[in-house]
Amino acid sequence: MLHYNNNKLKGITMTHLLLPIGIGVVVSLAVFLFFESKAIKAKRANAQTTPDRSDMTLPENLKRYDTDRNVLFYTLSMFVFTLFYSYFMFFSRDLSLVDVFLYTFLTTFIGSVIILMLKLKRSILVKVFAAFLYGAPLIAASIFGFIFSYLLFG
Repeated sequence: MLHYNNNKLKGITMTHLLLPIGIGVVVSLAVFLFFESKAIKAKRANAQTTPDRSDMTLPENLKRYDTDRNVLFYTLSMFVFTLFYSYFMFFSRDLSLVDVFLYTFLTTFIGSVIILMLKLKRSILVKVFAAFLYGAPLIAASIFGFIFSYLLFG
């Protein structure tokens, strides 16, 4: 059960969160990179039918990369992962709400830094946009995954 334990907060160590955070970063990055590759394939398929124009608007570019669908599926995938992962790694181990917040923050932060490093040679706009498309859906999916998991299993 999710609880707030004041004694645990005084002696909190990160060692009990290393495995859950590591697995969360690896899985979320793998899923993100899978959907990013789908976006690149969609752009290549659209490039054959529509010429590459530099005067395209942002909504046209988002449609070209099939961004809305890929972000939706990335968010849903991470929600389902968090739904079950939270039970096995958090609720069955009796970790606290502080641990849930640390997991959500550190998984998002570490993954965003890795994405920024992967996109090192790209423009700053691409780096920020990719990190945002990784972090925002991951935070939302983690929050709702933990809430629903708590309601179902807690």
